[in-house]
Amino acid sequence: MSDELKLKVPALAKMTSDKVYAFIVMAFMVFLPVAEIITEIMTKNKIKVFGPRPPYPSYFQPYIVGVFGGILALVIILTFISRIVNGFKFYVADVFFFTLLGFMLLSMFCSVNFGVFAGGSKFYCERPEIFLCYYCLYFAGTMIEDSGLRKKLFFTYFVVAIMQGVVAFLQTYKIEIAYCLYFSNRVSSRAAYGLLQNTNFYGTLSCLLTAILSGLFIFSSKLFKSKALKWITYVAALFVFYTMIGSCARLAWLGFAGMNAAYVISLIIMRKSTMDKESLKKITIDYIIMLAGYIVIIALAVLFTNFITGRIKATVNDTLNKNVSDKDFGHGRGKIWKTEIECIKRHWVTGIGLDNLAQAFREMPGWKRGDYVQDKGHNEYLHLAATQGIFALINYLSLIIYAVSTAVKRIFKEKDDVKRCILWICVTSVAAYLCQAMLSSSIMNVAPYFWIILGLTTPRTKPISFKKG
Repeated sequence: MSDELKLKVPALAKMTSDKVYAFIVMAFMVFLPVAEIITEIMTKNKIKVFGPRPPYPSYFQPYIVGVFGGILALVIILTFISRIVNGFKFYVADVFFFTLLGFMLLSMFCSVNFGVFAGGSKFYCERPEIFLCYYCLYFAGTMIEDSGLRKKLFFTYFVVAIMQGVVAFLQTYKIEIAYCLYFSNRVSSRAAYGLLQNTNFYGTLSCLLTAILSGLFIFSSKLFKSKALKWITYVAALFVFYTMIGSCARLAWLGFAGMNAAYVISLIIMRKSTMDKESLKKITIDYIIMLAGYIVIIALAVLFTNFITGRIKATVNDTLNKNVSDKDFGHGRGKIWKTEIECIKRHWVTGIGLDNLAQAFREMPGWKRGDYVQDKGHNEYLHLAATQGIFALINYLSLIIYAVSTAVKRIFKEKDDVKRCILWICVTSVAAYLCQAMLSSSIMNVAPYFWIILGLTTPRTKPISFKKG
């Protein structure tokens, strides 16, 4: 190594520290909803930008995701340069980062409609730069190891939850900033869509935010010194949970059930961990208090709104009715899932093309112009297999299994209660997202928040050894 290179190493290490990653990620998390608020105010007041018309809601979202993806990609490149200079280290998390990118690029180049993504709708499609941002956020999450920085990230989730929650709450009373881009009649039905333009999108995000806020309260005895902050978090969790119900998104119910199942199971098996019994007792009591609050909110929603009862009736009608067609089953999911399965059979190696599910409908027997077409799979696992191939799905599931299993092991063995509780929140939040993903689709202004958490869940405990023996 030259003397000149040695002089550059400290600066390079500083530029790629976990603090740099953390602040870029936090800026991104907040900028998405803030930019959307500004955009919708501009839309409402008909303020023209870059053209003769005001920007429509979600207009700037893909640009924000793409730019931050580029910034993080640059920092990641510098990170690998720094590692080469200081002695090369390679982790399992790095392997998954590159395999995710590899399968994404393979699907893109082998697409049956190269360059076509989700019908060309900028605010809806996931172009390569969007996936790059997802995977860079995942990588960034794995790099942030300091507990103080991780707590700051969770506080950022809290801020995002309040911004989204306030807007969503007002929508349940027919008050919105600007029109809903996807469903103009959502306001009349009092359903909440936050700053995401779609009730299902908001259901997914609010489910994840509810899981994180729940965790902050449940583990407050280890994470907070202030009692006031603990109960503020409790109120915020209940508030966001109400808006989650207000989204009328049944997928969010599935995610909420997954979160609670994860907590119940973990609290039972944690009795055999290294955590002291008094601490575990406090955590268990706070979980029961949190759950009791959610039960009260559910009861109020049943008594005074049709958010829950209306969706139960719809579920019975479009799922259990024997006369329902594939197109109507599961509110249209039956037709979509059937098409995805057929697509997987035909394009199982590389998929039909990156975010190009619509083409799968056109390949179905008997399809003609004007027939039903859907760009999103309403099941992330089937969508991934249909668009990127079976091997991409296996890679993704392997990442999930590795991240969760190793995190669980660390929760059992970790002696630092703060690190343990942070990991615990991550695991239960991932469980919530993965459960609702069986009915939802990956979207550019929702999925990033999950990829950050998945990165925080994935450990960098030991580098891969390339030495024989």
